[in-house]
Amino acid sequence: MSAGRGSSRQQARGIARLLRYLRSLSGWMKLRLALHVLVVGGLLLFSAAAVYADRYFNQGVSTGTTATQAIPQTDLNPMGINTFLNEEVNPAKVKQSLDMISAGGFTYVRQMFAWYEIEPQPGHFVWTKYDQIVNDAVANHLQIIARLDDPPAWARAGQPNLQQFPVGPPNHDSDFAAFAAAVASHYRGKIHYIQIWNEPNLQGEWGGQPIDPAAFTRLLKAGYQAVKQADPTMQVVMPGLAPTDQLGPTNLSDLLFLQRMYAAGARPYFDIASVMVYGYGYSPYDRRVSFGRDNYSRPIQTHDIMVANGDGNKPVWASEYGWVSLPPNWTGDPSPWGKPVTRQQQAEYLYEGYLRARQEWPWMGVMCVWDFREPTSPTSSPDAGRNPVRGFSIVNFDFSPTPAYTLLSAAHAVFDRAFTGAHTVSSPFLKRDANWLVQPGPTEQLVPKQIGASLSISFSGTGLDLLMSGPGDGFAVTVDGKPAPALQPDAQGRPVASPAGSGVARVTVASGLSDGPHVAEVQALNGNGASATLDGFVVTRVPVSTWIYPWIFGALAAVTLLVIVSLAWTIIEALPDAAPATSSRVHPRPRLEVASDLEPSPRTARSGRPGEPRR
Repeated sequence: MSAGRGSSRQQARGIARLLRYLRSLSGWMKLRLALHVLVVGGLLLFSAAAVYADRYFNQGVSTGTTATQAIPQTDLNPMGINTFLNEEVNPAKVKQSLDMISAGGFTYVRQMFAWYEIEPQPGHFVWTKYDQIVNDAVANHLQIIARLDDPPAWARAGQPNLQQFPVGPPNHDSDFAAFAAAVASHYRGKIHYIQIWNEPNLQGEWGGQPIDPAAFTRLLKAGYQAVKQADPTMQVVMPGLAPTDQLGPTNLSDLLFLQRMYAAGARPYFDIASVMVYGYGYSPYDRRVSFGRDNYSRPIQTHDIMVANGDGNKPVWASEYGWVSLPPNWTGDPSPWGKPVTRQQQAEYLYEGYLRARQEWPWMGVMCVWDFREPTSPTSSPDAGRNPVRGFSIVNFDFSPTPAYTLLSAAHAVFDRAFTGAHTVSSPFLKRDANWLVQPGPTEQLVPKQIGASLSISFSGTGLDLLMSGPGDGFAVTVDGKPAPALQPDAQGRPVASPAGSGVARVTVASGLSDGPHVAEVQALNGNGASATLDGFVVTRVPVSTWIYPWIFGALAAVTLLVIVSLAWTIIEALPDAAPATSSRVHPRPRLEVASDLEPSPRTARSGRPGEPRR
C-alpha cells in the first residue's frame, strides 16, 4: 500500500473516532462546544471586517503626527481652474472670464499654450493672443499654469496619421525644448509654472503611436533642462496622466506609465507631479482604492508610487478635477466619465473634494477644476450641443454661474488656512508683525527682534505643534483667545512653549481641538538674541478612524484568546476518564498447560480460598 493511501486511511479512522467521541458527549457539552465554535467564527469574521474597514477609512490618510518636513507648493489655497481662452474670438470675453475667475476666489489658471499657434514656422513666434491672456491674468493676480503641447505640423513632418492624430510627439525633442525655452524666456516673471505635455499615456495625445514612457521621459528631460536654463525659478509640472486601467499598446494605465517613467530616470526632471481627478459619479468620500477603479481616491496610488521611488516629498497637483453634470432629459452623447450628477451635487462634490484633500493629503496642492466655460455656443454646430464635456463647466456659455461656481465663490475662504502637515515660517497663513527677523538658511527661521513680537497662525485641524530651536526664551501661546491647552503655565501664569535639547524641537501647544478652523497667537518672551527661534509649525488632524482600529484589534485579540482558553478547558472537561495505569513490569511468557495443571492441588482443594494455607 502506498504512503498516500495509508495516510488517507489514518485520516478516515481519525475522523471516525472524532465522530464517535462527539456522539458520546452529553447534549449540554455539545451545546457548549457549538457555542464556542460559533463565537470563534464570529470573531474571525469581525476581525476580517475590521481589517477591511481600517484600510477603507485610513488608506492614504495623513494625520500630520509624524510630519517633519514641509512639502513645497502645497501651502496654498488649492482652487484652480482650466480655461480655453486661446479659443475665444472676442478679446473682451478673455478679460471677462479672468475677472470672473478672480472674483470667484480662484488663484490658478491652467491654460493651453498651443505650440502650433505660437510657433507656426520654425523660429517664428506669434505672441499677441497669449500676451493678452497673460497680462489680463497678472492684472487679476492670477497664476498661470502654461500647458505646452499641440505641436505644429512641421515638427511632425513625415509621421503617419497626422490628420487622424494631430497631437503627438515631435520628430526631434530639441524642437520642443527650443519652444519651451522661448515660452519660459518670453514670460519670465509673469508665468511661474510650465506643464510639459498632456496625457502622454493616451494614443490620442501621442500621435496614434504605441505608448512609450521612456520616449516621453526623454522629451520631458529636454523640455525641463531648456526651461530651467531660460528661467531657473520656473516650476516644471509633470503632465497630467489620464486615469485608466488599460495595459497598452494604444492606451496605458496612468499608474504603470508613471512607474515606467521613474524606471526611465524621470525623477529629476519635474518639480511637481500631476494627476487627473474625476469622480465618475461617485462621492469624493468614496474611499475604495484599486488598480482598476476610477474615482476620487485614485491619486493615493500615484503618491504611493512616488514614495516607493523616493519621491514622496514632491508635491502633487491635479491638472483636471471634476464631475460631469447633465440634465435628466439629456439626448446627446453618453458620458464616458461615469454617471452624471446633478448641478447641486456637482457643486457639493467639488467643495467636499477640496476639503478632503486639504484634510487628508498634505502632498496635494493646486486642484484645477475642469472647466470654467466652453468658449463655443452649444448651437454653433450639431456636434457642439451633443458633447457631454459641456457638463463639466461651472459657468455657462452666456456667463451665468452654475451652483458650483456660486458655492466655491462663497467657500474659498475656508481654504485660506493651514491644513494637515508641516509648514515653514514663510507660510501665507502665518501673519507676523514687523518685529521679526527672517533668518535665511536651508529653511527660513523667525527670530524676534524684541519682547512682545507677535504673530498669528490660521489653521484647521485638531492640534498644533511649533517647531523651535535655540537656547533662548520661548513663546507665550494662545489658541482661539485661550491659553494653549497642551502647555504648562510659567511662574507668571503664561502658557509657554520652550525648546528642549539641541536641534529643532517639536512642541505640542494644542491637541484634542474640534476639527475645524482655529487661530493661534504667538508672542515672544524675549528678543535681541535672547529668544528661541521659530522654525515652522505642524498642523495635526486625528480623526476617530485613525486611532480606534488599533484598540479594536487589541480588544479582538484579547477576546479571541479568552475564547480559545475557554474552548480548550471545555474540551478537557469533555474528555473521558483516564483508564487505570498498567504495570510496566514484564510478565512471564505463558507456558503450555498440561493435564496435571488442570487437577486441583491438594493444598488448595482443602482451602476455602485458592492459595490460602491450611490452619
